[in-house]
Amino acid sequence: MKDGEAMKQTMRGSWRGHAAPRRTGGRGAGLFHANRYRRLVAVSVVTAAFVSGGAWPVRAPAGDAETFKAAYETAVEARKAAAAVGFEWRDTKKMLRQAKKLAEKGEYEKAVELANKAKRQGDLGVQQAEEQETAWRAAVLK
Repeated sequence: MKDGEAMKQTMRGSWRGHAAPRRTGGRGAGLFHANRYRRLVAVSVVTAAFVSGGAWPVRAPAGDAETFKAAYETAVEARKAAAAVGFEWRDTKKMLRQAKKLAEKGEYEKAVELANKAKRQGDLGVQQAEEQETAWRAAVLK
């Protein structure tokens, strides 16, 4: 074999001048499909959470001050419970203040919505405290 023929022989299996070969096996071959599956599962879970709507306790008709008062009081109780266990979330007080201002303006529907979000944060803070009571043990080295 001459030098030129040997060079052609080595170039034949190379990607130079040709389209890059698709990965058909080996390390990382199914990575694209695995990531696509994970994204699909994540989107499905988030969609199901929003569609179920079980997390939002009170829906108020526009202009209902009594509904706001009830939602606000339950949100304050939930915030206090979270604060008592040391897991009050950062924005809960801000949401309650903003909800009170909206109610004073007469925007009860938005105010109830914010109060419900604040209640949800309070409830999640208490739930987080309960989970962390035992979860810290898994992080401690033995």
